[in-house]
Amino acid sequence: MLDVLIKGGEVVDGTGRPRFEADIGIVDGRIVAVGEVSDPARRTIDATGLLVTPGWVDIHTHYDGQATWDMLLDPSFSSGVTTAILGNCGVGFAPVARGDEGRLIDLMDGVEEIPGGALHAGLAWNWSSFPEYLDVLDSRPRSFDIGCYLPHGPLRLYVLGDKVGCGRKADADEIARMAGLVDQAMEAGAFGVSSSRTSVHRTIHGDMTPDFEADREELTAIARVVAQHRGVMEFAPSGVVGEDPQGLRAEMAMFDRIVAETGVDLHMLLLQPNLDPDYWQEQLDWAARINAGGHSRVFGQVSGRSIGALLSFFGTHPFMERPGFREVKDTLSRDKWLGALADPQVKARILRETDPEGTFGAFLNQHWNNCFDLGETANYEPDASVNVTVLAAAAGTTAQSYVYDMMLKTSRHPRLLLAINNYVGGGLDKLKPMIEHPATVLGASDAGAHVMTICDGSMNSFMLTHWARDRSRGPIIPLEQVVRMMSHDTARSMGIADRGTLEPGMRADINVIDFDKLELGKPTIVDDLPQGASRLLQPVSGYRMTMVNGAITREYDEPTGAMPGRLLRHKAGNGALSQRDRARASVPATHEA
Repeated sequence: MLDVLIKGGEVVDGTGRPRFEADIGIVDGRIVAVGEVSDPARRTIDATGLLVTPGWVDIHTHYDGQATWDMLLDPSFSSGVTTAILGNCGVGFAPVARGDEGRLIDLMDGVEEIPGGALHAGLAWNWSSFPEYLDVLDSRPRSFDIGCYLPHGPLRLYVLGDKVGCGRKADADEIARMAGLVDQAMEAGAFGVSSSRTSVHRTIHGDMTPDFEADREELTAIARVVAQHRGVMEFAPSGVVGEDPQGLRAEMAMFDRIVAETGVDLHMLLLQPNLDPDYWQEQLDWAARINAGGHSRVFGQVSGRSIGALLSFFGTHPFMERPGFREVKDTLSRDKWLGALADPQVKARILRETDPEGTFGAFLNQHWNNCFDLGETANYEPDASVNVTVLAAAAGTTAQSYVYDMMLKTSRHPRLLLAINNYVGGGLDKLKPMIEHPATVLGASDAGAHVMTICDGSMNSFMLTHWARDRSRGPIIPLEQVVRMMSHDTARSMGIADRGTLEPGMRADINVIDFDKLELGKPTIVDDLPQGASRLLQPVSGYRMTMVNGAITREYDEPTGAMPGRLLRHKAGNGALSQRDRARASVPATHEA
């Protein structure tokens, strides 16, 4: 008897082939039949008129802290994600030496904008080594599977201590020690090592990240160990947001040598920054050349929509560093901010001021021509007619004044998008070929990070609603291709081979979707992090059902309470499995490298 039978759905199976009507039979968390299935089942789900797809595999998230206290892991859970990879961009919370916990929080707060107060309150720090951190993650069930990179920043701080940031290279003994810790982490199930090399990433105090000073010798030694375990190196490269085009070219030359010497697979963030909008083509030509050689695989991790900031007085905005705003923020409770900011004299003072040079607020003020009103329906491909400079001119005011007044009305539900990357020419036409390039993979949702600046954890749902269904300013991407990008392609790029397609023998990680009614709601600020800290979420409706390892975790956009997720440990050869899998000898291998 089947455990579950999904009957009569329109199957988009993740392989890229055309959709087809079929039934899907599931036993013990595995797909056992796809086609016309008449076997009896303990539960039958009528999927007539609905899409049936694999669960989404999100390879770029920052739930490193949240995963220790929150077992649902929204916003990904609400958007059909069934596997997520943590520890990207060289930031995380292990390994950690006693006394350095605050430094890792300052690092995460600065790079990924996760409130330090929430992290201080939420993290138990009941680990020191990276294998111990994995065991903590493995000790509790959750809504979906998670896997982890070993982050280079904490690793380097753990080995070099106060020598980090002093401008010195790691010596041979320190490099050997780091390589040994990487080996231990890979044996314990790390998917690889992530590292940040961009000067844009800073701690909350403005200091460079611990891994920023790592040289080629150090990176090569780490990459060699990762390659031996058939893992992945993930980079936020120098120049990634256009801050240093020549630095990015130097990165490519260095990676060439690392790949040639080690054979490691690489993932690197890939953007279309306004400062250097065409360099992505050179990067992808480089990646395609390496991939053609067959020695290593290189992927550019791309986003499906523009990357920037949703403007709100409660979060990120162009006046955030000005003395007038800081005075309001520092002297009043947040529920009184908008009232105080509505005072014409306060507004006039703030608009006269400027943000200190080098601050994020000063940076935002350079991009007024890329600021748009997304409207009530959160249209993420707005045209020039809703650019704030146009709207302000029509209203007879300045862009700054217009944005100020709009934020007074919309700060709880931000609708002004300042598009810093991936919106060249005021649209997504130039992003489409980057998304579809064979050397790229969707991997920039940043779910769990930049919690008051973006809410891109809904990226997978956006790919369906915008790119596969609703886009009006240019060609769409076929649904079958979009589904493959978010399941098969992301999984295989990480070496995960047991999920991502709906085929017999694969894990039953499945979404059943009312495609016609799938909808993204308004970005909304909620106050649900530890200590009541806030974050942006974007509600999603239209997921009839989400299943993880054969268990239904979500129905009609509501959680069922089922927690079948676990830690997914990378393994090459006879590497480690999760603690629960060790106790179930009959469970098939969860991850093949």
